Amino acid sequence: MPGNLEVIKVREAKETKANQGEVMVKAEFGSVNHVDIWGRMDYPWHRFPRRFGSDLSGTIDDPGMSSMLRRGDRVLLYPIKFCGSCEMCLSANENSCLSRELYGDHVGGFFAQMVNVPEKNIIKLPDNVSLENAAALPVAYTTAWHGLVVRAGLKPGITVLILGGSGGAGVAALQIARAFGARVFTTTSQHWKSERLIKLGAEAVFEINEKLPDNVIKSSGSVDIVFDTLGSLTVPLGIRSLKRGGKLISIAMTTGSDFSLNLRDIYSNNINVIGAYLGTRSDLYDVIRAVSSGAIKPVIDSLFPFDEVAKAQEKMEKRTHFGKILLKF
Repeated sequence: MPGNLEVIKVREAKETKANQGEVMVKAEFGSVNHVDIWGRMDYPWHRFPRRFGSDLSGTIDDPGMSSMLRRGDRVLLYPIKFCGSCEMCLSANENSCLSRELYGDHVGGFFAQMVNVPEKNIIKLPDNVSLENAAALPVAYTTAWHGLVVRAGLKPGITVLILGGSGGAGVAALQIARAFGARVFTTTSQHWKSERLIKLGAEAVFEINEKLPDNVIKSSGSVDIVFDTLGSLTVPLGIRSLKRGGKLISIAMTTGSDFSLNLRDIYSNNINVIGAYLGTRSDLYDVIRAVSSGAIKPVIDSLFPFDEVAKAQEKMEKRTHFGKILLKF
């Protein structure tokens, strides 16, 4: 049943063999996301009981009929269930699949010591990318990459404002933007997080309030890209912070989905409002390459045993984390 933290249970499950087209993965590390918290609440499209988990790294336990995988291979799981045959999938846009579902949200997640996964969701890891760091990448870093690099055309010298800078996606966006040579400004409500954001390369850190656009413009001038991780509370502020022809990337609705907006602010300034839902398999490959090359090092806040997932979610709800919260299986 849906509810608060007390509804979370760790259960024994019957082990099954991999079906045709699947492989069995032995879990090593998982990553907690806001979707896990929403997933234990009573949303109409959720079926209960349900299993958490959109981010998981591990090793191949049973490669099934795969000719490309071997037992013991170190792998990362792509978190979107996609058909592979619709027009979106055939154009390598799996995150826009016409029958798309997110593991851990619309369909049962990856958080089990052994999990059967479609082979097409398996990505082998380079030797120099640890399973721990890899588990931080699929949702937060891939979404930030897809939004900033693919959809917004991130390039050196442009200015980026990140709204919600100290969560997983916000920190990922900061690191990716800096790796591309962009100037970055960000937001947080906690002083200790401001110091860490500056150390990661932010030029300035602002509080979110009605004065935010004015404060951003006074500090840096209007920005080229706003990367919004929060939702209805901040989208209007972000649009007012953009220069003419700027782009706002919206990735979440943590603060809500409904807001009021003066359309003149959009059409008269040629503003682009762009939605980014996670990313493609190619985006995840690109993120892994960036980690392998040393351009990006995932920020890990804390590590919990998998049976303490309630404590991990509580930490996220209280916003006492900076970067990604991991689980060890």
